[in-house]
Amino acid sequence: MSDSADVPAADRSGLDGIARRGADLVDDSLYAPARAEADELGAVSPDALTAEAIRLVARLTGARAAVCLSPAPGVPALAILAAAGPRGGTVVTCITDDPHHLDAARSAVRSAGHPSSAARYIAARPLEVADKLADGAYDLVVADVPQHSVSRVVSRSHQLLRAGGALVLIGEHAPLPEDAELPEHAHVTVLPVGTGLTVVTL
Repeated sequence: MSDSADVPAADRSGLDGIARRGADLVDDSLYAPARAEADELGAVSPDALTAEAIRLVARLTGARAAVCLSPAPGVPALAILAAAGPRGGTVVTCITDDPHHLDAARSAVRSAGHPSSAARYIAARPLEVADKLADGAYDLVVADVPQHSVSRVVSRSHQLLRAGGALVLIGEHAPLPEDAELPEHAHVTVLPVGTGLTVVTL
């Protein structure tokens, strides 16, 4: 759990204030078009501060291969690819069962100047595709899934990730379900951005 869980209720407004000021400092120009497109198609995307937190985790893990399981993968994909900076070389696999959102993600990645090789796009049920991906081949998994799918995502991500990798769950999902399979050394952190961000590091 994050340290914020131990902050007295009287002090939580201070955390909210920090979040608001932090959001004002984030350049949202990278993410805003993709978020607007997703919203028009009927899906909610991470706000700018959440996207920057995903970008930070991607940078800290040195993510070269990532998976994004999301109804609207555009904003998370941009955050992951932005972490690589000018060196590039990162490949993100975007998976959603909505082809319109997949096309929107493809357009967002292309508009941001990334080469076509920076992402691959799979229109199918995300969890079914995740079951078919290669074990130990990824550095980062970003998932925006309903609560009833969290246990399955956590358990599968443990298999997909290399040592030192991370799972980022969009939303505050800690404590994780008891039936989620994780090694004892896994660490769970909740970041107080957007609707919450649950980060599992291995």
